Amino acid sequence: MRLTDCKPGLVESGRPFLYGLLVNRNTEGTVIFMKTASAKIFLIKAIKGLGIALSVIILLTVILAAGTYSYNSVSLKKEAALIEHKGQYVEVDGHRMNIYAAGNGEKTLVFMAGSGVPAPILEFRPLAEILGKKYQTVIIEKFGYGYSDEIDGERTVGIITENDREALKTAGIEGPYILCPHSASGFEALWWANKYPEEVEAIIGLDMAVPEEYDYMGVDWNTLTPMDPEQWADDNRLYDFWLYKIGLMRYMNAQEIFPPSGSDELTKEEKNEYKALMYTKYALGSSAAMNHEQWTTQRQIDEMKELCDASVPNIPTLLFVSNGKYLAQMVGKPENWILIHKNYISNISEGRLIELDCGHWVHLDEKDRVSEEMISFIDTLNAEEQ
Repeated sequence: MRLTDCKPGLVESGRPFLYGLLVNRNTEGTVIFMKTASAKIFLIKAIKGLGIALSVIILLTVILAAGTYSYNSVSLKKEAALIEHKGQYVEVDGHRMNIYAAGNGEKTLVFMAGSGVPAPILEFRPLAEILGKKYQTVIIEKFGYGYSDEIDGERTVGIITENDREALKTAGIEGPYILCPHSASGFEALWWANKYPEEVEAIIGLDMAVPEEYDYMGVDWNTLTPMDPEQWADDNRLYDFWLYKIGLMRYMNAQEIFPPSGSDELTKEEKNEYKALMYTKYALGSSAAMNHEQWTTQRQIDEMKELCDASVPNIPTLLFVSNGKYLAQMVGKPENWILIHKNYISNISEGRLIELDCGHWVHLDEKDRVSEEMISFIDTLNAEEQ
């Protein structure tokens, strides 16, 4: 007698789903059903299991988000106490812009921060203190940087440069200046030197950006389409929400994002303040003034095109260039970063290039070497004047 004779309801017309998994054969070759679950029952159970798994995942995500948000909010309040204003405020376009001036001397060195740097004064002060023994040193904090105010609107290379010039003049710091730009502020220094050559005595580039890098990045200012800042903010809304509002940035290594936050050239208190400023600034997301520099508005495109098409300012120039590893992804490989600086300096009659086997923050990584070479370079300027 077959097992199915006792329970005929188990037999369906045609072979059921998962037939090979549900049946076996006895020694006589007779088919014997080992399980009674039909395909329908199997799918229902699978869906229920999937629903439970998704519910668990959603619950864990909500718990993680709520916990991270609470931790980030509490941390921001605690970190606010670590931020202590340094420098002096000057009024520019109705807002407070911060500068830090120290030292005395006939030469005035103006340090200009790279893109998105949260604490320019903390970064540059170790080098500026050495040079302040011989020269007047000034650290500019653009709007949205360091202790300067947050503002709305475009932040093009031309607008930023005009802000810098007005801040220095309001503070009574007259040129000509030796501009010392780091990273992306190299574009501002070049704009300054091209538009107001009488105000720029020399440029000392601290691994500064130069126009040729756009060739390696695939950016063509002639064909670039202007963007709508509101659309840009909308496109980044989800990114802002999770990374900054919820606070997932807290799980990232601050020292990898901004190496100065862990530099031995900063005290423990300065490292903590650097991180506090970083989290405070980036908690603003797309609304942060420093992020407006990424807006490729028509004005930004026009200004960058003009800058890239302009001749290299033929003024005394000293370039410090890093090993390029930090910027390799941007320009393809480390060697390209070094090459574009060699090409740039070849156009300057009084130009010198110094390669450093260090990271992008050369003013911290090689502070002593950089200060010595800067002094030597500036001494040659003095000799030429005499």
